[in-house]
Amino acid sequence: MLLHNNQVRLTPRERDILLRLTGSDPHYVTTRAQLKEWAARHLEALPGDAREIREIKAVLQHYLPL
Repeated sequence: MLLHNNQVRLTPRERDILLRLTGSDPHYVTTRAQLKEWAARHLEALPGDAREIREIKAVLQHYLPL
């Protein structure tokens, strides 16, 4: 992930991982505000998520530069 002021650029690998984890491609995310909105919408643990998926989502929410 590349950051410059308020701009965000996800690498293709990061986008692929987030897509596989959440089912949503964050291709349109270009600002920190958009990243925060995307994370709030897609990184919430769901009742049907496996324990490992819930833990990965929690780690991502904690460490994403929001």
